[in-house]
Amino acid sequence: MKKMKNLLVSLCVMTGMIFGAAIADAKVVLEDIKLPEPNVTGGMPIMEAFKNRHSSTKFTSKKEIPLQVLSDMLWAADGINRPDGKRTAPSALNAQVITIYAALDDGIYKYDPKMHNLVGFSKEDIRPIVGTKAPLILLYVANLSRQSKALASVDCGFIGQNVYLFSAANGLNTIFLYGVNSSALNYKLELKLGEEVLFAQVVGYGSDK
Repeated sequence: MKKMKNLLVSLCVMTGMIFGAAIADAKVVLEDIKLPEPNVTGGMPIMEAFKNRHSSTKFTSKKEIPLQVLSDMLWAADGINRPDGKRTAPSALNAQVITIYAALDDGIYKYDPKMHNLVGFSKEDIRPIVGTKAPLILLYVANLSRQSKALASVDCGFIGQNVYLFSAANGLNTIFLYGVNSSALNYKLELKLGEEVLFAQVVGYGSDK
């Protein structure tokens, strides 16, 4: 009887190991996206971009944002524009507490300004949580253990305005959202204590008329 129990235990352990290995193998890791170098010269004159700046909730899911445009947008939003590592968007006390997550149709990525790439995070499509199927949602995550929520919110506003002006200059629609389901998004992004999704910004091409 003792040998039979030991055999059953061994079979259970082996089955668990095989099942666990199968689950691990089945998990598909979202690959990083190496963004092309951003175009940092030329473009629409700034005063024309101000003239064209507007909010819009009209987006089409049929036209994706090209990779070069996405690269330029993320750099314009909060990319590094000086050798000392400072950014295109101001940051209170240069704390740089905002991390940008990009929700695309194939999953969630985290923008790394230093390497200028998108780090694959999850293959889950979380755009429905925000209430849209637009091709891109930018999620602005603040580390509130390093900065007050008020100052972090101001930093988000600077980043959001950069995206507004870029969108205006490149024929994109965008809208900055404050009423997002932070609790659900925090959970999906597996944020640490003190981190929080403060705002979201939807970006895409206008819907077909």
